[in-house]
Amino acid sequence: MTTDERLHWLAGYALGLTLLFVSSSRAKAAIQSLDLWAWEREWEQNLAGENPNDPMSARQVAEARAWGFGVRASRGVNPPFPVPPYPA
Repeated sequence: MTTDERLHWLAGYALGLTLLFVSSSRAKAAIQSLDLWAWEREWEQNLAGENPNDPMSARQVAEARAWGFGVRASRGVNPPFPVPPYPA
């Protein structure tokens, strides 16, 4: 795990702590919303890079998913990652 992935995971974990006092259904919806936001964030960074027509790298995908892994770890709710945008 890279430093960026660890930081994304830690930020996701901290966000997950804010969901401790909401219902599981609201937490799942918030987690999936975060998954989509993280993917879009990495995609925008990809488009701003030197080769915007290239697909996202494995590192970028791992960083996007790290947010969701962190929030799932802290909340204890594990909805599946949305498809799309995540590859299978």
